[in-house]
Amino acid sequence: MINKAFLFLRACLFYLVFMGLSAVYAILIALAVPLPFQARLTLSRNWSKLILISCKYICGLDYEIQGLENIPQEPVVFLSKHQSAWETIIFPGALPPNCFVFKKSLSKIPFFGWGMALCHNIPVDRDAGIKAFKAVIAMGKQRLSEGLSIIIFPEGTRVAPKTDAKFFKTAASLAKASEAQVIPIAHNSGSCWRRNSFVKYPGKITVVIGKPIDIETLSTDEINTAAYQWIHETMKVLEK
Repeated sequence: MINKAFLFLRACLFYLVFMGLSAVYAILIALAVPLPFQARLTLSRNWSKLILISCKYICGLDYEIQGLENIPQEPVVFLSKHQSAWETIIFPGALPPNCFVFKKSLSKIPFFGWGMALCHNIPVDRDAGIKAFKAVIAMGKQRLSEGLSIIIFPEGTRVAPKTDAKFFKTAASLAKASEAQVIPIAHNSGSCWRRNSFVKYPGKITVVIGKPIDIETLSTDEINTAAYQWIHETMKVLEK
């Protein structure tokens, strides 16, 4: 068993690297604003890859991705399980060009949040109700037309391992409104990068990308249910 003090020290080192890289890349992204958006996108992807390398060699936390072949060429709506902050680190660099639907208040976090705000991610004010929903649909359609896939965490918040939460219909509604394909994603990040935990545990996170869900013949509710069921069943295998 690894000593907890050792894990804590490794986590301290990782966060020092994380904050340093985030600060540098946030500044670079800000400086790149006058340039074509592709420059900011490339910087975001490089930040993601460097953080994941740091996580591997400092914390002993690696990952594998299954099902990349299921992602079509055109932009899609990804519905992902949400267990930790790790997902927001890996997806910019591991998936085709994309942006997140994220809680607006996160944009106030120094460097990390500032960088997110400058990379065409979609902020949502959870207190705005239907107004926020309509804004996400409108901005999501715009981002898809720009060639960016949309990543949405339909549970709305981080959920502990072996726990299910109701899926909000925003992602399914966006897919239906934009006629973009829906791709579900399951993973077990919470087994190593635990929710609300400073310490990161060594191991390998598995990310499974599902096949596209039919949006032509299914209703919004049916799309949402199909994504939920696929993720739920896949999580049973990942969390044995």
